[in-house]
Amino acid sequence: MQLSVSPRFTPGAFLRFAFTGFVALLCFWLFVLPVVVVALSSVASHWSGTILPDGFSTRWFARLSSSDLDAVTTSLEVGLGVAFIGTALGLWLALALEGRDRRGLGALVDAVAMMGSGVPSVVLGLAVLIAYHKRPLDLSGSAAIVVLVQLALVLPFCYRCAAAALRPELTVLREAAASLGAPPRMVLVRVVLPQLVPAIRASLALGFALSLGELGATLTVYPPGFATVPIVVVGQVNRGYYLPASALSLILLAVSLAALLLIAARAPRR
Repeated sequence: MQLSVSPRFTPGAFLRFAFTGFVALLCFWLFVLPVVVVALSSVASHWSGTILPDGFSTRWFARLSSSDLDAVTTSLEVGLGVAFIGTALGLWLALALEGRDRRGLGALVDAVAMMGSGVPSVVLGLAVLIAYHKRPLDLSGSAAIVVLVQLALVLPFCYRCAAAALRPELTVLREAAASLGAPPRMVLVRVVLPQLVPAIRASLALGFALSLGELGATLTVYPPGFATVPIVVVGQVNRGYYLPASALSLILLAVSLAALLLIAARAPRR
């Protein structure tokens, strides 16, 4: 009787399984474990030189001041504002440049829109601060300068989300609707935007997440009395307050995840 080896236990399958397990373990070690450590630190009464905290307590959450909670609100407000403005501008740019030859003016506009992704955030923040700290447009004392510099960093990603969704089939649908006499406004509202809903949702989520975690440019331009959670957390870490910083970080993580799930949630089908 001849014995046959199951294809599930071939050397190739074993190597694929081992490689998948190694990648999963590496991703857990690099990305999941740090978040778990932050979560444990936020509820640790004391943690020094041991694998697990010496005890658990919610005192770090109780000690959060009103200024810390104001920083959470500020981060959410700036993040939502940057996400919506960046998505609107990115969508408008993608529609304006659709089908154009990427030379001359089209290439210049495309390069300007993508500039934020190729410039270090600190350099971009310094450039915005120097450009807008004197009359006639002095933004150095207002939160608008933070929104502006974060918008420059987020816009390339929002623009690419919209541009990638403008498939050739969508152009055919637009031309067909226009040939049937539909006005441009109706074509945009009834044909184009419904097809771009997934891209708009992705752009909002990406812009919001990038804004919440942005630090370099924000740290360069933020005015006195203004603070986002990353700025507060960095200040606490510099003073050695790791556990209170973890509590504030966990609150921002929970709120941001809830907002991202709300943005990315699919609308119910009718």
